[in-house]
Amino acid sequence: MQATIAKIKTLENFLNKHGDDTYIANTLAKMLDYKIQQYDKDVAALQDDLRVFEKKHAMTSAEFFSKFQKGGIGDEMDFIEWAALYRMRQNLLEKKEVLAGAK
Repeated sequence: MQATIAKIKTLENFLNKHGDDTYIANTLAKMLDYKIQQYDKDVAALQDDLRVFEKKHAMTSAEFFSKFQKGGIGDEMDFIEWAALYRMRQNLLEKKEVLAGAK
């Protein structure tokens, strides 16, 4: 991670000294778009998995997760898997939101 941060700081220094660079701007925009698209694909796949649990247990994943966190639902393996999938999706959505804000 430190190597990546060092590269970003180098770019920042370059842009501060020499002004905007179309090639760098376009490259960064494409990189961000690509990563956002990857997150969208991963979120869609997780959403498909979550729908199976939602149909099986007749509640949304958000409802389930709220109950799960409060201990209002059992700790069966099914529920642990559902909670893990939900957390994974939420994590990806948060990452996507951060990247989308950088565009």
